[in-house]
Amino acid sequence: MLFVPPDELARSRYYLGLNNTFDSHLGGVAREEYVLIGGKRGSGKSITGANVCVNQYESGNVSAYFTIEMTGSETFQRIMAIHAGVPHDHIRKGTLSEEEVVSLVRARSKMFHDSDGHYMDYLKHRDRYKFEESLVRNCKLREDAQMIIIDDRALTLTALDLHLGKIKARFGDKFTVAVVDYVNQIVIEGADKYDWKPQIAVSTKLKDLARKYGIVIVSPYQIDATGEARFAKGILDSADIALVMEAGESSMTFDTTKIRGGGELKFTSAIDWRTLRISPVPLDNPEKPEVIKKAGKKEKDPKPQQDDSGADLPW
Repeated sequence: MLFVPPDELARSRYYLGLNNTFDSHLGGVAREEYVLIGGKRGSGKSITGANVCVNQYESGNVSAYFTIEMTGSETFQRIMAIHAGVPHDHIRKGTLSEEEVVSLVRARSKMFHDSDGHYMDYLKHRDRYKFEESLVRNCKLREDAQMIIIDDRALTLTALDLHLGKIKARFGDKFTVAVVDYVNQIVIEGADKYDWKPQIAVSTKLKDLARKYGIVIVSPYQIDATGEARFAKGILDSADIALVMEAGESSMTFDTTKIRGGGELKFTSAIDWRTLRISPVPLDNPEKPEVIKKAGKKEKDPKPQQDDSGADLPW
């Protein structure tokens, strides 16, 4: 139909929650669209994907995060840091304050039905391990909103298709976004994953899966020193939206390299590197990012680039 009722239109588009200007400009990302987010190693690509999943959950939707390099536990810790507003490093090192534990316990309990009693019991006995064991054993996860983590170091397109089909069958239209972290790491049997031809085939298939299941698929990809996609520039051909991200000490800047049917857009959001939360509120006067620009754009007085050999926690 040409004329779509407002409520139906709202159900067919989703705000990623990374920046209000971006969401407003697009009116949300449409079902069946494929979004690529490019960045160097250590620029926060996985953190951006985790924020997308949390934002969908907090909007009452179901999201899936396919992690290939990080473990499921590492991904879950990041997601909970973002969701509960607790320093990720304190979760990872086990150095949480009592106030931070309470925030995590409250956030964890809200993921389950009929869990208020378990939260109140925790406030009495203050045993976080007893709380979570009792919660998981006796309460059922909410059906209306979930964050599903699939940990697969050898993720193939066949396995991805199977997982998406199962999630779609269970949650229907509540399943809105899948993050595949990341496109360059998906395995094709008999092919070198660093060869450009398989990479293009993988990207094309991700677009096909977004259409098949009526969801948005978001996938980070690596860029080289010039700002171009590593291994295969052709992976961008299938994308409806492609962004290149730049990390600053307290900000994240996104520059569009492709918006199907739209013009270029650049936007900057604040990020709290302690909790890993990206704020959707646009920054009017963002700091100058220290990382690379897109190809063809020159940066005045470039600063030395940071070592990006570690995990994607640049600051």
